[in-house]
Amino acid sequence: MNYNKVVLVGRLTRDPEARQTTNGTLVVNFTLAVNRGIRNDDVDFIRIVTFNKLAEFVQNYLTKGRLVLVEGKLRINRWQTSDGQNRSTPEIWADQVVFMEKKSDVINESTDESVVEYDELFDENDNDEPPF
Repeated sequence: MNYNKVVLVGRLTRDPEARQTTNGTLVVNFTLAVNRGIRNDDVDFIRIVTFNKLAEFVQNYLTKGRLVLVEGKLRINRWQTSDGQNRSTPEIWADQVVFMEKKSDVINESTDESVVEYDELFDENDNDEPPF
């Protein structure tokens, strides 16, 4: 039996970046700063990848500095550089992203309304699996 689940709490280091795959799937990435311990200088910067409706949520509601909980799976991207060197990058493919601040503290600047959580925006029966 295999088990691959990661839960992280941290702050976005910058606004999320969106792109589309060749088949039109929305992919939104962001980097999460996660403290390892009590000291502020023990910080890991972890790449988070979201797809489809979760990517729409991230693109529309998350901005630099927001405190969020991310739940997902660890993936290791492997590739070869043009000069033949092997490289790898760890990233988390998010299944869920949740605000960790009070809704009243998180204001959508464009509408001045409280931002709702992802689960309130979409039907929980929707399939939001990565496209590959």
